[in-house]
Amino acid sequence: MSWLYLASVIGAGFCMGLVDHRWRLFAFRIPRVALAVLASGFVFFLLWDLVALEIGVYGRGESPAMTGIELAPHLPLEELFFIVFLCYVTGVLHGLFGLLLRQRESVRR
Repeated sequence: MSWLYLASVIGAGFCMGLVDHRWRLFAFRIPRVALAVLASGFVFFLLWDLVALEIGVYGRGESPAMTGIELAPHLPLEELFFIVFLCYVTGVLHGLFGLLLRQRESVRR
C-alpha cells in the first residue's frame, strides 16, 4: 500500500491552485461558479465511472503507487481526487484561454 499516486494528485492540485491564485483564472476569480462547476463535474464523472464499471467497460488497474483502498468494487479512493483535479484543471485552462484571448484583443486595439 502506497500513498504516492494520491499524494501526486493532491500535490498537482495544490500547484494548480497556486497558478489559479496568482492569475485569478477560475476559483479565485469566480468562486461560486467554480464551486458549482466542480461539484457538477464531480457528480457527472463519478456517475460516468460507476456506469462504466457496472457495464464492464473498465476496471481498476493494479499499481504499487496506489493505496489499495476501494470505495466500491474497482473504484479506488484516488479516483475521487483525480475527478476533482480533472475538473479543476479544465476550469483553470478555460480561465487561462479566456485571459489570453482578452489580452490578445486589447493588443489589437
